[in-house]
Amino acid sequence: MVSFTTPEGGPQTMERMVTKLDEPGPIINMGVNLNVSMDGSDVGGSFTSTGTVGSKRGPPSPGGPGEGGVLKRVKIQQATDAQLASTVFKKFVNSALDERAVGNLRAYQELRRKFIAHPSENDAPSSLELRQTISALTHTVSRLDKGCTQLVVDIVGTTWAGRDNLFFKAYLRLLGNLVSAHSNYIPLVTKMLVHHLALGSSRICTLPNHKPVTRQVIYDRTHEALEYIIELVPTAGHSTLFPALVAEFPNKSEKRLAHTTYLTNLLRVVEYAPALRSKIIAMVIERVIKIDIEVQADIEDLEEDEGDSLAWELNNSDAIHDASEGSSDADDDEESEYISSVQRIKETVDKLDALLEILFHYFARFFPQEPQAESQVSAETHLFFEHLLESFDKTILPTYQSRYTQFVMFWAVQKCPKFIDVFLGELIGCATDNNKSQVMRQAAAAYVASFVARAKMMDKTSVRAVVSVLCNWMNAFLVRKEGDCSGPDIGKFGSFYSVFQAVMYIFCFRWRDLKISEEEGEGRREDSLRLEQGERWIPGLLVMQRAIVSKFNPLKACSYIVVSEFARISNFLNFLYCFSIIESNQRSLLGGDRNALEAYFPFDPYKLKRSMKWVEGYYVEWEPVPGLDPEESEDE
Repeated sequence: MVSFTTPEGGPQTMERMVTKLDEPGPIINMGVNLNVSMDGSDVGGSFTSTGTVGSKRGPPSPGGPGEGGVLKRVKIQQATDAQLASTVFKKFVNSALDERAVGNLRAYQELRRKFIAHPSENDAPSSLELRQTISALTHTVSRLDKGCTQLVVDIVGTTWAGRDNLFFKAYLRLLGNLVSAHSNYIPLVTKMLVHHLALGSSRICTLPNHKPVTRQVIYDRTHEALEYIIELVPTAGHSTLFPALVAEFPNKSEKRLAHTTYLTNLLRVVEYAPALRSKIIAMVIERVIKIDIEVQADIEDLEEDEGDSLAWELNNSDAIHDASEGSSDADDDEESEYISSVQRIKETVDKLDALLEILFHYFARFFPQEPQAESQVSAETHLFFEHLLESFDKTILPTYQSRYTQFVMFWAVQKCPKFIDVFLGELIGCATDNNKSQVMRQAAAAYVASFVARAKMMDKTSVRAVVSVLCNWMNAFLVRKEGDCSGPDIGKFGSFYSVFQAVMYIFCFRWRDLKISEEEGEGRREDSLRLEQGERWIPGLLVMQRAIVSKFNPLKACSYIVVSEFARISNFLNFLYCFSIIESNQRSLLGGDRNALEAYFPFDPYKLKRSMKWVEGYYVEWEPVPGLDPEESEDE
């Protein structure tokens, strides 16, 4: 044990000695014989300090130092006593390590115990004693090799975040020296710090005999420590920090607060570890989209009728509340199970909404508030767009039936016309690339259709350009492949049907932009379809008429919902008459199954209440064609 002998002969513990040295006020007279003993033998020397500070004094003698001299002597005495305490703890730590080296573990285990003990335990050291021990270890950190791994694990695992700031600074210095001297401890330290970025228990904020600290203080300290470690060991970012950040991300089943807390802290890491920006953004998108598709999967797991009505219930929280109250006394287990499922899905939707709100708010710091020309967009904004585009290509586009995550890209792309060109260029390239899988090509076509139809910042010139490119590709496809076609075949010609469906969908939304007048200066073309005097459809759109009468029969292979709406609108606008072919297709389906594309359009209306505000100003809502009765059919 560590003991001291005072002039009065009474023993004094190390903690009490350090406490007295740190206490403000007058310093007592000391004639201290110091015995630092680990096993009962004397290993120290003696130290004697005398003085008269604290005794009653008369007025200063003429020419003497006066009151200022007294204060100076007090400071000198305090400094001397602090040096004494430092010497005591250094001797204790070095002796413990020395004895461990020769097989005597008693003092070493006592040293470990200081870090293992929780502050609530009776024999736990005070923060003051532990801080002095940490300071002593900081000066001997080179000795903490692999043989001291257990001690290092205890140091890293000690309760530190909720203590006072002096303790935190001392602890941070020790961690810095430790990772600088022993790179093998970097993963251990990094993992511990990242763990403190998660929600965690509130108990670490309120330690016994300590002033409570807030969670934000703990997060601030953790970020300061991580930034310090990265500065000391820059390679730790990719090798240890990022894997630790991935491992700590909350499971998708955890509550909203756990996810929002960690995501907020995770994005803050990017500020001092910019080399990880691309990886962190990709990882966040990947985790958020998993929650997104979980919602859709849960809805599909319900019975068909229940799933059909759930979308309405999710957007009307009062309905779920009323349903819960109405069935509280019921004995119907199936009804209770349904209400429980709906409530669980609603909680997941709320969690997704909160995470997307954080992401929108984060990216808003780097993208202009209003759309800007390319020359006005900063290099940093371009960089963030590239990170998002990379995440879109690798994660969002290949993910089936993602519902909301892609709207971050929808919002960001519309901040600059150049971004729109790049985004649509990549999607059209994917949709028409024979080397891509059918699934990827169909997904890309769906994104093209949905974006062009819904993006408010798409001007008519851009809309026409996209439709022209798609129509030209379909025309070339018909010329090249029609001889090989004996009838509709999604498995063989799925990419063609996806592009055809994309054009139909865009037409339903953007038919106004696809009309041109002679005043626009493009001249008259022989393949133009007349609307009214002086109006015609854009060049190339006539391929739609050729396609529907071809052997490919796209009206049979495309989604019936899209086909029927396109038929109504195109007929009303005197573009195409499709009903005879649709009726023929329906007759041929009697007694058989319909194998058609799905009506999946990733930018369907955004219904998340918290984050909806980010999308509203960039979104085109559906508007019926003026004069066209919603119920109007061919017979009418």
